[in-house]
Amino acid sequence: MQSKTGISEDDLKHFLSYAAQFIGNTGNYRSFGDSKIIPRIPKEGFAKLAKASQAAEKLYNTFKDDLYESSIARMHLGYPDKGHVSTYYPDSPNITTDEIAYTADFIKEKGLLPENTRMRKTSSGDFEVLIASAVTEPASRDVKESEWTLSGPLEGKKLRLVFGDHATEMEKIASNLAEAKKCAANPEEESMQAEYVKSFHDGSMEAHKNSQRHWIKDLGPAVESNIGFIETYRDPHGIRGEWEGFAACVNKERTKAFGKLVEAAPAQIPKLPWGAEFEKDKFLSPDFTSLEVLTFAGSGIPAGINIPNVSVPWHIDSLPHH
Repeated sequence: MQSKTGISEDDLKHFLSYAAQFIGNTGNYRSFGDSKIIPRIPKEGFAKLAKASQAAEKLYNTFKDDLYESSIARMHLGYPDKGHVSTYYPDSPNITTDEIAYTADFIKEKGLLPENTRMRKTSSGDFEVLIASAVTEPASRDVKESEWTLSGPLEGKKLRLVFGDHATEMEKIASNLAEAKKCAANPEEESMQAEYVKSFHDGSMEAHKNSQRHWIKDLGPAVESNIGFIETYRDPHGIRGEWEGFAACVNKERTKAFGKLVEAAPAQIPKLPWGAEFEKDKFLSPDFTSLEVLTFAGSGIPAGINIPNVSVPWHIDSLPHH
């Protein structure tokens, strides 16, 4: 490649370094900090690399103007009306932070969970909640209504639900999880996979909540997995989830060692430097599982996870728990 494109060895190293960061963060913004990654390879060198093939050059021409953009606003993920970057509000550069907040509260009041949604403001000033699903007309819905007329500061504007966001990907995911269901090791895993299929096929976050209820009842599995629109950190409003998933094998020896720590907890807790009034009346023993991750699909690999928590199905923590 170097001889074909005529770039220097340093430029090639800079490109490979950028490519590694891009792949590691699933994009050109860091998963922790949400700041933009600017290539060290000069624009001219990147352009030379792109000319290695017609397909590469065609793709490069679609993003070359944004690649090195380094204005303060564009260097960070955030609200569109602040000039920042976000794909949670596509084709909506004029959607305001207040509009995002108002519509978020509105759909919450209607009982719609927002993790698998995006929000779009139309040219008429109305709003569309884009729901990730394999189909545009799902057989089951988390809420019956599909359209509302807003009041208050958005008096007269319409808000409607639009299913089928990421339809191609959701169909493939649902189809493959239906196949995975056939290999379930027990009824809890089978039910978990069935709820996954319903969630990703029909766009139901209630089904995803049910999948997690089955997940926590699947005690001591040899292979662990979890998937879905999980953490909400990359949405500037902090409600819409990022797609993540992992598959892992249990480290039996480490799990056994930490299991002993859990068993010893009732005797050790009274030794902690605070009074009993700061502890629960009865110690609730967790099911601790130490995992060796085989694959983690997402913008950042956490040091560990604590599953589930109150706000989302699973959450980054300091140690791998189940």
